[in-house]
Amino acid sequence: MRFLNFVPKALSFLCIFSSTYSYNVTDEDNLIKDLFSNYNKELRAGSDRTYPVNVSIAFYLYAIKEFVESSSKFTVNGVFWTVWRDDRLSWDPTKYNNITRIIVSQDKIWTPMLVNINPFKEVAGLRNYLVNIIVESDGSCKWTPMQSFDVICDADVTNYPFDKQYCMLKFHAYSLEEECMNVTFRRSRVLLSNNESSKVILSNYEESGLWKIKDTECYSQSSNRFSEVIIGLHLKRRSVYYIVGLILPMTFVSILQSFVFLLPNDSGERVGFSVTVLLASVVFLTIIQGKLPESSEPNISLLGLLLLGFISEGTLVTLCVILSSNIHLSEESKPVPNWVKVVFCFKPTKERDTNILKVAAGESSRKKASELCSWIHIARKFDKLCFIISLLLYATQIFIYFAIVL
Repeated sequence: MRFLNFVPKALSFLCIFSSTYSYNVTDEDNLIKDLFSNYNKELRAGSDRTYPVNVSIAFYLYAIKEFVESSSKFTVNGVFWTVWRDDRLSWDPTKYNNITRIIVSQDKIWTPMLVNINPFKEVAGLRNYLVNIIVESDGSCKWTPMQSFDVICDADVTNYPFDKQYCMLKFHAYSLEEECMNVTFRRSRVLLSNNESSKVILSNYEESGLWKIKDTECYSQSSNRFSEVIIGLHLKRRSVYYIVGLILPMTFVSILQSFVFLLPNDSGERVGFSVTVLLASVVFLTIIQGKLPESSEPNISLLGLLLLGFISEGTLVTLCVILSSNIHLSEESKPVPNWVKVVFCFKPTKERDTNILKVAAGESSRKKASELCSWIHIARKFDKLCFIISLLLYATQIFIYFAIVL
């Protein structure tokens, strides 16, 4: 019972004791007035001007907003975790009722200016007026500006849609030289050596349905005596959608053109069928060209070359269909050349024809022997040959394409 009576008293004592160390708005107001009474935000941080102010940063990637290959626009949402120390903003917490940190607007103090030097439209600096700065009692300033960055990223669409891209966010500290400001990245614990670059922090990253992040890198380098910050993303396209929605339909439609040779010549639909399928391939080529940038460097898309091969073969198939129809409608009284007999009827000489006719008994036998190498028979043989060759050509093109891109 005594212990139970002691507990409320102890808790009351702790509350009274802790209240002596709490501060109110007046204490914080007095601290801010004292800190900024003689503060000049135009002067960079650091009391000793012989040494540069050290700015430590880290980049948190939240999402890949879009990547438009045709216009080279790459947009990401991210946060820069930025820390530096300003001795002019340090204070003794005991003089201000144990205040250890305050929150101030970023337009009140000096901030490191980093300018995006590969923007898609307008040049913009690293700044967000919606985010305040946390200032510690030792003068440490923590700033986390969140922005949507639109940058230029020239896409290499050689292996589209199985391509890999490397996009960068480049920032330049134009306001201060390296002797005045030193920018470094906060190093990750997983790095094995000092030679390795830091990584983009993906703890809050939302996976993109189109792009997969294979690797990242963050580093700073010197550029004309100024610090330059690089955020690099190695991306790989998720190609399942393109396989199902583009490559397979395009391939099936193109291969379908080979089966025109199985249609009877008497149907009269062969030429129309070939032209229709050929136009469908042209539509696929138009769709692909609309998605890719108008550029010839470093290489044009292999998928475009594949479809160009399909269209070229489709054109040859249409010409062969017209030629086959012409052979089929040839007059039977017109003699068949010997070289045609060699290729399609396997009758190498005129002498063999004579022997066959001599052996044949009666006029009906002669007629039967002559039909073995008629124009209709040649047209059928020509269709079978074209059917096999066209299928082999389509299969060869597809095999070569996937052998290169995969």
